[in-house]
Amino acid sequence: MAEKNKKEDEKYNMLKEFEGSRYSGMKVGASHKWYYDQGIWRERKVTPEEWDVYYETVKRRAGKAPEGSGAPVGTEYNWLIIAHQRVDKLDANSYMTCLDGKKFKVAHKRAGKEKWSITEKTQRKKVIQFLQKVIEDLEAADENEQVPYTVGGEQNRIYGLDHKTKTELYEMASEREIPNRSKMSREELLDAIRNVTQKSDGQENRANGQSEKLKDKTKGELYQIAKRKSIPGRSEMKKEELLKVLKKETVKMS
Repeated sequence: MAEKNKKEDEKYNMLKEFEGSRYSGMKVGASHKWYYDQGIWRERKVTPEEWDVYYETVKRRAGKAPEGSGAPVGTEYNWLIIAHQRVDKLDANSYMTCLDGKKFKVAHKRAGKEKWSITEKTQRKKVIQFLQKVIEDLEAADENEQVPYTVGGEQNRIYGLDHKTKTELYEMASEREIPNRSKMSREELLDAIRNVTQKSDGQENRANGQSEKLKDKTKGELYQIAKRKSIPGRSEMKKEELLKVLKKETVKMS
């Protein structure tokens, strides 16, 4: 056991390479799972759409780290978190909430050291670079592509999809009747679920666009469309009723 832990520690601390740069610590692509103790979230309203927030708690690893692995006790980190917080009101005093986004490492301070790994001035430059990257990614994203900071395509959005285990993804693939799922790797399951979700979003967007066009039609034009679709009872319908039944037909056909 001691030998195994020693190897895990060496693996964690050995130099690795990513896009031409060297780094140490957890390898790119690996994941963590944490439990957060009941913490305190404080917020103050600054403008109608802006709040200052402060959150403090202890986070605990879901499993156990190999003995002696990872950063020494006393190490500190400065993270920039950019996230979408989705909130559903359950009752007068309770909300269901989830956070979906990214965190960027700005700096660290080694145990027993007084100074951070980079200066305050350089930290600010890194924060600006991270924010610029987020803006560039948002501007480059296709209008039907899901991004972490909006609620477009809400009916089909799956929060935390990238963090699901292979078993969880397989269950989701089964629910969606995705073929050949038993032979897929975790990444293949993830891609397949994304494709099914995006396809569903695209159909929904087309249906919504067609419904919007129907709003501009006169009652006579709506009646002619209903006639072509052989909708029963159309001659007795008001404009609003024709519009409602045609919208349903549009969604069905999508």
